[in-house]
Amino acid sequence: MADLSELLPDNVNNWDKTKDEQIYDKDNLYEYINGGAELYISYGFNKVLSCKYVCENQPDIFVDIFNMSNSFNAFGIFAHFREVIDSTYGQGSQYTSGNLLFWKDRYFISILASPETEESKATIDLLAQYIDNKIKDTGSIPPIISLLPKTNLIQESLRYFRHYIWLNSFYFIADKNILNINENTEAVLAKYKHDKQQSILLLVNYESENDADSAINSFINQYLPAMKTNSIQQVEDGSWMGFKTQGKIITIIFNSPTEFWAKELLGSIKL
Repeated sequence: MADLSELLPDNVNNWDKTKDEQIYDKDNLYEYINGGAELYISYGFNKVLSCKYVCENQPDIFVDIFNMSNSFNAFGIFAHFREVIDSTYGQGSQYTSGNLLFWKDRYFISILASPETEESKATIDLLAQYIDNKIKDTGSIPPIISLLPKTNLIQESLRYFRHYIWLNSFYFIADKNILNINENTEAVLAKYKHDKQQSILLLVNYESENDADSAINSFINQYLPAMKTNSIQQVEDGSWMGFKTQGKIITIIFNSPTEFWAKELLGSIKL
C-alpha cells in the first residue's frame, strides 16, 4: 500500500485524511465494489487504495487510486466512463457533479464529494493537482487506437476493452461471444458522425490470422449469414453494415446511414 499512499497528502484545504485507509486486490475487490468488480478485473486491475478526507461542516471526500498494472488498462477503464474530452488532470479527466475521474500512467483515480459544495470542489481540484504531480511518469495509449480514422471521429465515444461483455454494453451484438474476444485480443469501438446520424466502427486485433479468420466466420454465421457472399449488407432497420479482415485485424461497421459511408469508413482503415 505504501506506493499508493505516497501519492496522497495528509491534509489539504482544511480537509484531513483519516487513518482508516483500505487496500483491495483481486481477491476482495468484491467487498468494496459490489456488482462492479468484474469491470476493473477485466481491465487488469492490480489493487486499489481507498481513503477519506474529512472537514467539519463539509461533505467527506472519498479518494480511490487504482493501480491498473499498465497504462493501456488505465486508459481503458477511464474511457469506459468518459463522456467529454478534457485534459485538465493527468492524461485525460472528467468532472461531473462532485466526482472527478482521471488517468495517468498505470493509475486511474476517482475523487468524490457528495453533496458538492464550493469548498469541496476547490479541494477536489487541489487533491487532483497533488496526485497528478506525484505521478511522474506518463503512459502510452494502446497502438490499436492509432488505426482509427480521425475524420468525423467522436473522440469521447472511444472505448478500449479485452472482454466481449463490454462490447455488448456499448453496442449489443449477441448474448454470446461470437467474435471470440478474450484477454489475448484487443478491441476498440468508436462512433463516427455523418450529418445527424452516427456509424459505429469496431476494430479487433487477434493473436494470429487464424484466430481472426475463425472469429469473422463465427460472427458471419451467427450474426448475418448473407455476408458470406457480400461483405457489405443492408440490415432490417435500413442501415448498412460491413466488414473486412487485414491480417490479424477485423474491422466491422455498424449502423451506417448509407452503403457509401460504410465503404468509405472501411476503406479508411490503413494498416
